[in-house]
Amino acid sequence: MIIATAGHVDHGKTSLVRHLTGVDTDRLAEEKSRGLTIDLGFAYTTTRGGHRLGFVDVPGHIRFIGNMLAGVGAVDFALLVVAADDGPMPQTREHLAILDLLGLSRGLVALTKIDRVETPRISEVTGQISALLDGTSLQGARILPVSSTEGDGLDELSDALELAARQTETRNRVGYFRLAIDRSFSVKGAGLVTTGSVFTGAIRTGDELYLQPGNRLVRVRGLHTQSQATEVAGAGDRCAANIAGAGIDPDSVHRGDWLTSNPAATTTRRFDANIKVLGSESGALRHWTPVHLHTAASHVTGRVATLEARSIAPGAEGLVQIQTDSPVLICTNDRLIIRDQAAQRTIGGGRVLDPVSPQRGRARPFRIEHLHGINQARSTPDLVRFLLDHHVRGIAMAPWENALNLPHADLLAMADGLDGLVIEDQWLIGQQHYETCTQILLKSFATDRSGDGLTVQQLGQASGIRNPVLLAHLNATLIRDGRLINQGGRLALPGQRASLTPAEQVIWDRAATHLGPDVLQPPVIHDLARQLNMAPRDLEKVLSRCVQIGLLVRPVKNRFFHREAMAALRIALGKAADTAGDITVKQYRDSTGIGRNLAIELLEYFDGRGITRRQGDARRIIATRQA
Repeated sequence: MIIATAGHVDHGKTSLVRHLTGVDTDRLAEEKSRGLTIDLGFAYTTTRGGHRLGFVDVPGHIRFIGNMLAGVGAVDFALLVVAADDGPMPQTREHLAILDLLGLSRGLVALTKIDRVETPRISEVTGQISALLDGTSLQGARILPVSSTEGDGLDELSDALELAARQTETRNRVGYFRLAIDRSFSVKGAGLVTTGSVFTGAIRTGDELYLQPGNRLVRVRGLHTQSQATEVAGAGDRCAANIAGAGIDPDSVHRGDWLTSNPAATTTRRFDANIKVLGSESGALRHWTPVHLHTAASHVTGRVATLEARSIAPGAEGLVQIQTDSPVLICTNDRLIIRDQAAQRTIGGGRVLDPVSPQRGRARPFRIEHLHGINQARSTPDLVRFLLDHHVRGIAMAPWENALNLPHADLLAMADGLDGLVIEDQWLIGQQHYETCTQILLKSFATDRSGDGLTVQQLGQASGIRNPVLLAHLNATLIRDGRLINQGGRLALPGQRASLTPAEQVIWDRAATHLGPDVLQPPVIHDLARQLNMAPRDLEKVLSRCVQIGLLVRPVKNRFFHREAMAALRIALGKAADTAGDITVKQYRDSTGIGRNLAIELLEYFDGRGITRRQGDARRIIATRQA
């Protein structure tokens, strides 16, 4: 169990951790000389019952709140420390507000320095603390009076922590591995070591990870969790990872960076969140307020754009888009804290909804509805169900794999259990919406007044289905099932086959004698137009219509072929090929009796159709499909 201390400066956090673990977490020379915790400190101990406790000792001075925030992002338990002589102080309140905004609901209060006060004072401060906890995530937490100097209450505190450790559930290690780096240093003989809290997933020694930002590949040479060597580290652990990689050194790794096993992880400078403004704020959080943003161990500056109103009142919450000055790596449901521009006070906090927010249209009604739905979903399956139910045209899987920190196979499995349909392994849509899209697509042919059918582009515009992956899949499925027909590149309903106009029919009847099913080398357009005594452009327009309705095929730019003639030319490939399925231009020319140039053009056409593949001077037949 990982425990974070919290509380005002000089209330005895470090002393208390030292008495519980035997470790002095003040490791810096300046901390020793000033008797003041400046940066994060770490200590570990094993309880009498065999439970491993890890303490993240955070600084209590207002100047080092940023360091405090870097240490409390992924802990299991809070140990709020309040001195009996001082009682609750400004950083007591701010630290408690931060724990509340982070949603940390397990913890207790150590009422320290009871040896300095009389019994009535202990009762008085206990009452003050109880009142302070009311309405927060730590409401009702036990308050244990202790003295690090005299040892009073320390056994009871240890017993309470051991009980909490027994009740701590092992975290689910589903998802990509994510470690928020809060410290990095070199160890002689080992190299670079990074430490931090593991948010999700698990890794083993020897695994490859990606250092973000920058997507730099590193290899894990060794692991420690809770200060003990191990082969495996996972969600809920305090982890030290010895890493190595090209160009990776202590100067290239910083607090706030991440180690992740997701090769496609991407950073962002713009994301959506739900923010609660502290009730103690004197004014509302206004649109475009500059802030300091803290998430996990990361600290960047940016601005808050309110989405539903021009401001969010103290004690209220609302949807916002946060634009950062530096890239951050975040996922849906990550917790965040915002502080004022001068970094003097905490304004509020909340959780990430969509890690990649649009540059335009951020406050459109559909977008607001989308964000409210994500905010109401309290688990990943709930969120996936909302996406399936809400997005009629489906969702792209890749962005949501990153947003939810889920490998592709895990999202597929989750969607399958929620009656989701996967399109081309990259798009996800609810089964009911898929059927709705099918009906919308079929009804769109009512806009075809000419009877010629619709191109794919026209069908997309008429149906409103602009997603090319979904549209292509729907078309292919409907053609396969006989509910649509493809007539020369235009789609139509069965029985809605296009036909020529009387004038076009006259021209086709004249041209057909030159473009019969047995003509394997028809005349080029200009020669045929001269024979028919008409303008080449007018003839080409009519013959193109014949392609649309399926009478002709145009495999090369300047010739039209009867469909049966093209089928014969396709069959000739196999007859002229050798036993290995290879055919040369000369073999094809001799087999068909056509000229060399036309033979080359037709073979290139077959290459483009995936029927043949060029290998040097020959072609290998690789498909049996019709041309």
